[in-house]
Amino acid sequence: MLVKYRMQSSITNANFIADIIGILDGTITSTAGLSAGADAANSSFVGTYPSAKIAKVNTTSSTITFSKIHGTDASVTHYFRLTFDAGVGLAAKLTTFTVAQGYTSGTNTLLNSVANTVDISPNPFIASAQFPTGINIVINNNCVWFSSITSSNSFGLFDLGANGITTTYAQNMKMVYVNTRTGAYSIPYVYALAGGGSGYIPITGTIESITVPALSSNVAGTAVIIENPVFITNVNQGYAAYGVNNLFRIGNNIFAVDSIYNAAGVRRVSSAYNLAIVTE
Repeated sequence: MLVKYRMQSSITNANFIADIIGILDGTITSTAGLSAGADAANSSFVGTYPSAKIAKVNTTSSTITFSKIHGTDASVTHYFRLTFDAGVGLAAKLTTFTVAQGYTSGTNTLLNSVANTVDISPNPFIASAQFPTGINIVINNNCVWFSSITSSNSFGLFDLGANGITTTYAQNMKMVYVNTRTGAYSIPYVYALAGGGSGYIPITGTIESITVPALSSNVAGTAVIIENPVFITNVNQGYAAYGVNNLFRIGNNIFAVDSIYNAAGVRRVSSAYNLAIVTE
């Protein structure tokens, strides 16, 4: 599901938080459900909410925690937490996106987690802007992704493919946080192969693809956008390649940030690091 979330200048902190939570937990699946601070006329929802994969497990005054079931391996559940500040109106902010391997509900505690500073703020919709302002959100079986041109950031939690984390290390995370503006990734909990010191650690690095594709054309002269798979690889894991679901590398500077294109009827959204995020 692709959500183009647009806001009015009168939006409040409470409006902003309520809209983000509602979009993520599936209680808002159309513009009719958005708050009074949203610009419903310029917002849109396209696609289907993945109701069996994401659930809100806890809400406090400033944090909201969600569980996410892996898109293809239903035995795997990991967690992410949103932290908001107390800013007023347009000064409100989603400050932190934390990814965790596990969660203890009784104490509302994330287990083996890494917090990522994201600093996404609400902003009023300006139709005349070169790139209309707002926040784009992708939520589906394989990822949860945010992008805000105004806040200069895009990021998400993506499932790792079956060729990646193996059952040899059963506690390994099968999801990864990716900053799609810089290409940086982090996984809070994987097994490091370090001889006698082997054990579970967090790892970070930069996503990779086989090669950087170029824009081509077919015999009819129609543009052909080549999408190469994206992988996670790290020395601590013996350079094993882990495929990242719903994320592809496209040619350099083919699209502007947050541009949308169709491939076989399925929408993709482009990011600053020449990546394409599959919306369904």
